[in-house]
Amino acid sequence: MKWLYPMVLIAVGAVGCTHAIHVNHTSDYQISKPLSEYRRIESRAEQSVFLFTKTADYASVAYKDLMAQCEGGVVTGIQTRYSTSHDFLSYRNVVQMKAYCSE
Repeated sequence: MKWLYPMVLIAVGAVGCTHAIHVNHTSDYQISKPLSEYRRIESRAEQSVFLFTKTADYASVAYKDLMAQCEGGVVTGIQTRYSTSHDFLSYRNVVQMKAYCSE
């Protein structure tokens, strides 16, 4: 019977992994020239959580990084993807942002 508890934990941990895309959003495109003349910019941020978290500013970090790549320019067509990967007693939130920069 001593081996039953660890085996149950291992079994739950092995089947407890899932992945989910929650939101895939694209903002408006405001273009004044052909899209091929815009520079593609990308940003990614993630948040690792064990049981619970106190902050959720990872999306703000990704957005600020995206905007910093187009300083003095105009950002348009922001594509945002929120996803989560679940593990045993923990999970990881990921936000990926892609956009076009006109300088």
